[in-house]
Amino acid sequence: MSETKDPIPSTTESVNGATTTTKASSSSGTEHKQVINLEQDKELIEEKSLLASNEILSKESDDGNVEYKWKLVGLSEDRFKHLVTQMSYRLSEGQGEAIYEIGINDDGYPLGLVEEEYRETLGNIEKMAIELQATVSVICEKQVSSEGKKNKKQAATITNPEEKRWVAEVLVRRFGEEEYLNVNIAVCGNVDSGKSTLIGVLTHGQLDNGRGLARSNVFVHKHELTTGRTSSISHQIMGFDSKGDTVNYSNLQSPSWKDIIDKSSKVCTFIDLAGHEKYLKTTVFGMTTGPDYALLCVGSNMGVTKMTKEHIGLCLALKIPMFFCITKVDICPENILKQTIETIHKILKLPGVRKLPYHVKNDDDVLTCAKNLASDRICPMFLMSSVTGENLQLLHKFLNLLPIRKDWESLIDKPAQYVIDQTFFVSGVGTVVSGIVQSGSISVNDKLMLGPDSNGHFRSVVIKSIHCKRVNVKRVHAGQQASFALKKERRSGIRKGMVIVDEEEPKAVWEFEADILVLYHSTTIKENYQPVIHCNCIRQSAKLVKINDNESLRTGEKAKVKFRFLFRPEYLRVGERLIFREGTTKGLGVISQVFK
Repeated sequence: MSETKDPIPSTTESVNGATTTTKASSSSGTEHKQVINLEQDKELIEEKSLLASNEILSKESDDGNVEYKWKLVGLSEDRFKHLVTQMSYRLSEGQGEAIYEIGINDDGYPLGLVEEEYRETLGNIEKMAIELQATVSVICEKQVSSEGKKNKKQAATITNPEEKRWVAEVLVRRFGEEEYLNVNIAVCGNVDSGKSTLIGVLTHGQLDNGRGLARSNVFVHKHELTTGRTSSISHQIMGFDSKGDTVNYSNLQSPSWKDIIDKSSKVCTFIDLAGHEKYLKTTVFGMTTGPDYALLCVGSNMGVTKMTKEHIGLCLALKIPMFFCITKVDICPENILKQTIETIHKILKLPGVRKLPYHVKNDDDVLTCAKNLASDRICPMFLMSSVTGENLQLLHKFLNLLPIRKDWESLIDKPAQYVIDQTFFVSGVGTVVSGIVQSGSISVNDKLMLGPDSNGHFRSVVIKSIHCKRVNVKRVHAGQQASFALKKERRSGIRKGMVIVDEEEPKAVWEFEADILVLYHSTTIKENYQPVIHCNCIRQSAKLVKINDNESLRTGEKAKVKFRFLFRPEYLRVGERLIFREGTTKGLGVISQVFK
């Protein structure tokens, strides 16, 4: 892709069936009122919120973490044990979280419960949760009408049609002394769009003053404080307890990461990425580490820029579900805000994107979006202000309900693999590496293989100590970000992209084959083309040595090609996704074969 082109097609085409009108807030901070007239593609929304509408829910699925229960009253001991086993299955499907729809028949019809039955059902669910070391919190509840039942059989179940009947949506979350749910969220967007400020407000609970107060809490380097621009990758965490309340905030001093972890049953880890084009390779490096979701910040007063489109293209290439936070709405004129929203709608409706924009305006929208975001079919949009706090509570609730996207539990029993993304030297400790455990589990004093070096060799290494979220632990498993202190290793002998694996004879590769798609290139791509390859934490130039069935490639074409690294071999596996770029992103692909 040339320096003047965007990674996705032009957004000048019209969007059928979509009109947007907004009423801007005044300088006093009154809320924006928006009327969105969209052809809501119901096929894209697989799971509706219980309160989002009075329509019938979809039929209950045997898989997943959502369970329908009409009523649980007068339970026998055997029935109770069966229900506990069922809850355990739903929790394992949701990796520690499950949602119970109370008062709902298995076919999705809201029959409702009278007050006495409703309270007894809630109490039984709480007893079941205690058996599994889990807690219960009511996300929402409402009254339903018993009129107009679906059929005579359902109508016959209602003894007193005039009596108030209740339905509810309940979150069951497992807790433990050492285990907690972790969701990684990459925060990207154009420079000056308010990314670091939003993270500072979310993690510290203090609104911004409009002059950089909140972002000063998350910057790493002194020059970032001076310029107000992020130039490196930093991590911040936001913890939720089993009831869904934020544990980061304190009236005294800010809690440490250890305090947050100890009180949390779920942790959102924000990966703060750079927005300036000069630091694009750093941003791509952060995106390829495998976050669960991407939060795209768009400044309402500056609109959609070239780098915004670049970041959208990265999310699409890496198949990362994304949601938008349109920031600075407190200072944005009405016509500019309207134009920004319309531009985002047009991008999301393009043939190469095909996502449903979903404006989040209330708790019902939050529930619907949190359930469906992992399917990567909808794209929630929040109108935000870090100064006035507009819609901040909706974003809090949305983050609390976000499910874990990847099934890490299925990878715990596989051989250990840990990818290094940073190296340090700590006085008194020695060489320290950080990264993410991609499979298996790693404990203190484990003897593993580290490599490959410049010659493609691996060497034995011993794990001296482990830190996870700045907390000293004895063991980490797949899906966790951790830092390892290594025995008798020099920092100069370790680089980004190396791996620590539990294999007897791991092999590095010089050449690999991939199925690629060219997103944009101003000319033809031929053999000996040399882009930069990004795959996991690997970032190295490679030469295109062969194009199968073609002599050259142009924009939009697909092909099976063979690459060869230019400087050193790397550790690759079949099925991993890659991006190749030359300044900006040129294309994407999937590794189909490695040549050891």
